[in-house]
Amino acid sequence: MKKQQTKIKATYLMNNEINSPKVIELLKKKLSGGNKTLMASIAETIRVSVLKNIETEGQRLSKRWQKLSPKTIGGRKKKGYWPGKILQRTGQLKRSINSSYGENYAQVSTNLIYAAIHNYGGIIHRTSLKTFLRKKREGKEAKQPKTNKMSSIRIPARPFMQLISGDLEKIKSKIVRELTDGR
Repeated sequence: MKKQQTKIKATYLMNNEINSPKVIELLKKKLSGGNKTLMASIAETIRVSVLKNIETEGQRLSKRWQKLSPKTIGGRKKKGYWPGKILQRTGQLKRSINSSYGENYAQVSTNLIYAAIHNYGGIIHRTSLKTFLRKKREGKEAKQPKTNKMSSIRIPARPFMQLISGDLEKIKSKIVRELTDGR
């Protein structure tokens, strides 16, 4: 019964603003003795949630991702990547999701340059390319360079680096367990 009361008190503290300097000091003391195992557990929880978001194509989030355009599907068919899942053509993005942690932080990240545009959406502005023709060996003049006009591409937002309320509840329960069990 005592353990249950402690959990209720800790949950109450998590859900309400803490104004007491004494409570804040007690929490700091409790958490100052090395939090790496707690932070490692939180980081792994976040990483697994992000991987689930990619696997379910955003279905577990509030809104399912926009479908691929017919042009993208056609390109994937030509290269042998269709049928397939959104953001999973080669699996590189999913494999790049890493977690890291320290005594006072837990985070999940990716080092792929294109991850942000897929997560937040945006427009990729393409520049025009000039095609230069070589002179023929017979001494004829080369034709004027042609300009290839390339359009911009709009990438819809497909958020995968998000947590749902269930994920946050798991993290909160891990923190409460750490504070109440005193590991």
